[in-house]
Amino acid sequence: MHSHRHTGALVFAALAALATPLAAQQPAPQQGGLTIEEAITTARTGNPELLAQRNDQRGTRAAVRAARADLYFPSAHAQADLGYTGSGVQRFGSEVFGVRPQYYSSGYYVGIGYELSGAKLMQPRIARAQENATARRVEGFEASMVSQVAQQYLTALQAGELAAQAEREVARTVEHERLAKARLEVGVGTPLDVRRAEVQRGQAEVALLQQRNAHATEVLRLGLAMGRSIPADTRLTSNFALFEPRWTAEQLVEMAQANNPNLSSARANLSAARTGVRAARSQYLPTLSFNAGFRGSVYSAGNLNPLYDNALGNASARFEGCLQGNQLATLLGQPQRPCSQFDVSNPAVADSVRGAVKDANPSFPFGYERQPLSAGVTFSLPIFNGLQRERRIEEARVGAQDAELQLRLQELQLRTNVETALLALRTAYGAAQLQEQVVQRAGEELRLAQERFRLGATSSVEVTDALTSLREAERARIDAVYNFHKSLAALEALVGRSLR
Repeated sequence: MHSHRHTGALVFAALAALATPLAAQQPAPQQGGLTIEEAITTARTGNPELLAQRNDQRGTRAAVRAARADLYFPSAHAQADLGYTGSGVQRFGSEVFGVRPQYYSSGYYVGIGYELSGAKLMQPRIARAQENATARRVEGFEASMVSQVAQQYLTALQAGELAAQAEREVARTVEHERLAKARLEVGVGTPLDVRRAEVQRGQAEVALLQQRNAHATEVLRLGLAMGRSIPADTRLTSNFALFEPRWTAEQLVEMAQANNPNLSSARANLSAARTGVRAARSQYLPTLSFNAGFRGSVYSAGNLNPLYDNALGNASARFEGCLQGNQLATLLGQPQRPCSQFDVSNPAVADSVRGAVKDANPSFPFGYERQPLSAGVTFSLPIFNGLQRERRIEEARVGAQDAELQLRLQELQLRTNVETALLALRTAYGAAQLQEQVVQRAGEELRLAQERFRLGATSSVEVTDALTSLREAERARIDAVYNFHKSLAALEALVGRSLR
């Protein structure tokens, strides 16, 4: 009798546990566990794919800064060059200019320029539109990532609930095996009943082992979605209550149209495409450009001997000309001019000519001769360029129309998806309510089967069937409850805000 009372107490305790709501059966949050909010926060700061998407925003911000600087500030540049020309005879066509030495050359240019055109006026607006489109796209990716983390968190939590159910199943089969052995000891049971109970217990232990492995695997996958490694035994401490969804489809659609990130991204793409059309039309506007700068250069002979020879030859020719001029002056009775300064036979005169040539040869590479300031203004008006502008404008219009059609398609898809998700959520809620009733009835069935088995009114087959029925009902209830929460998470992702 004591054994029978103990068995009944265990059965009633099991039924009381089955009657407890699912959320209440979860262990209370402990220090050091992981909540869904912490998982999402970690994913937002550490998910590599999201961080890679955010890197694109840096490029678009730089494009905005560059477009503004290009519009409001002139460009400035400096250049320097070096050159070399070998020695040889200089010719221009059939004319020969004599032998020239090797030359080293260098130069510089420092200037500013500014160009104003319709495309430049539109560039900051285009850059801002593209930056906005990129930001909305990143927000859409982030929302998808958050939804993925939430779904995986629920999946891991569901696997933990199934592992807890498997533990309860092992406890029930152990108790049934103990009762079967007790009946065999007192002579009212059979060895077959014991063997059936042992088989049932072994199957439950295998299922528990597999479910614990599934739970650990889902926790590791949660870490992957978060963008960091977490231990397989990490405790998930968030609780989720089952409640009846009372929203209307129109309410949710209105929320989604205002908050859905993907829809916002499509709108930003349309705005950028329309800006592109205006930018394409700006090609008909004239262009005004301005340039101003300083230039300097130096040409330095590497070998002065040919220059010495040319200079001495020129001085000698001038000396001969001077002498002839003096002869004519004598015949005409005119005074003579001094010619000694051209007489290169005089070493002092020759040295003076060579010194003048050497002084006239600039130093390389920084003996620049600066040129005067140069400046210019150019005004150009495009007239015809082979219909290239028209082609670009048409391409921009096609892109804008495609973006508009894509936005309409996303709006239709969003409405359909919201209404479908709401139907799925309501179905999941109803299924969870019904499964709760099924679990209660399966628990009552197990209690009656165990009582009949205790009294010897039935065999262990009926208890085994009742255990299987309760196990399947509990697993179906867990699946139904988490289908509700996953459907709710999917609906939250569509409307772009929390609904809990």
